[in-house]
Amino acid sequence: MKISLIVTNWNGLPLLKKYFVDVIKMSPEAQEIIFTDDASSDASVEYIKSLQKEYSQTCLPAGRLKIITHKKNIGFGENTNYAVKKATGDYIVLLNNDIKPHPNYITHCLKHFKNPKVFGVGFAELGHECWARIFWANGTLQHEPGKKISKTHISAWVSGGSSIIRKKYFERLGGFDPVYAPFYCEDLDLGLRAWKSGYKLLWEPKSIVEHKHESTTSKFPKRFLDYVKERNRLLTVLRNFSDPEFLKSNFWNRLNRIFSGPNYIKIIRAAKKQIRTNPPQVVFPVLTDKEILAMFK
Repeated sequence: MKISLIVTNWNGLPLLKKYFVDVIKMSPEAQEIIFTDDASSDASVEYIKSLQKEYSQTCLPAGRLKIITHKKNIGFGENTNYAVKKATGDYIVLLNNDIKPHPNYITHCLKHFKNPKVFGVGFAELGHECWARIFWANGTLQHEPGKKISKTHISAWVSGGSSIIRKKYFERLGGFDPVYAPFYCEDLDLGLRAWKSGYKLLWEPKSIVEHKHESTTSKFPKRFLDYVKERNRLLTVLRNFSDPEFLKSNFWNRLNRIFSGPNYIKIIRAAKKQIRTNPPQVVFPVLTDKEILAMFK
């Protein structure tokens, strides 16, 4: 069982200085650690190169820490997809650059992959130890943390920055859908496609990480972030749901949103443009929309 670990980054030097050494020390199960940088303008890459030298005689033998750099910014999803393609492991740990892992966080997940249906396992983020629940309400897909429990549980999705996934299945589904670029909802969408394709997603409470929520997305204007979130929430529905009952209620939801705030027309147009200008999603339908939602009641 070969394991690769991927840390995605964009202008995250302060975060890397806080957490990357912990990632190295707490991930002995990973035969390779891939740092993939999305065209940072700070000294992120130089800092990781300095760690290569510093830890080369201890926990980073030659070749274990690999660096990928992009000349232009391609967004979180594409950056991750590219790194997964280059990874040599059968299982891929996905971490944001603001994650501090606890000991054995990888080991506690590995037993679940004995089940060939398991697509991925999400880590328990300290202080927010919850699996992901989805449900349909008010004409759209809703999500919330599931009840706090102390045993393994199914999860609607696993975080793209705090989980371990099976590479073969990730690539079969085309990875994170570029329709959501630059970020937000890629992992929710992938979770829906995984469940629909007959795979299984889990949350493991013993696999503990600290997510400091100091994401580099905070560098973007709030108005832009709100716009992308709204667009991608709508895309998640339009991209993944085909049940006539759900689509009808979503139509009325969009109509009400337009009447209550005419600017929502821009969101609808932007979502439909993304669909027109991107390839169809990759999914191999086994379960229906209602069958998936029924599992999370």
